[in-house]
Amino acid sequence: MAKAVSAKTQKVILTHPRTGSEFTIDANIYEPIKAAILQSLKGSKGKTFTEVTDDVVSIIRKKMPGFEKSIPWYTISIRLDLETKGIVETFTEKGKKLNRLNPRPLKGSK
Repeated sequence: MAKAVSAKTQKVILTHPRTGSEFTIDANIYEPIKAAILQSLKGSKGKTFTEVTDDVVSIIRKKMPGFEKSIPWYTISIRLDLETKGIVETFTEKGKKLNRLNPRPLKGSK
């Protein structure tokens, strides 16, 4: 008897910049949250994680109203992956930890 072939969900491997640990998430979650992070940071000289998360929550609630998972958890996980890829950087200014788009992205990063 033939089994039905289910379409596999595409996965994205996330890597933590300091520990190197990896795990996977669905690409259909990764891409919109990545786009929301980049949209939040575009043109900014630096935002706190809370500011980025608030922006991402607002954007995702509009684009994906049925999304019931933890947007802040996905935001930090994907932001760390973007840091690993050299797209986003974290820096400290006046005692505040800030995030911004890397003005000198690594070769091969999107």
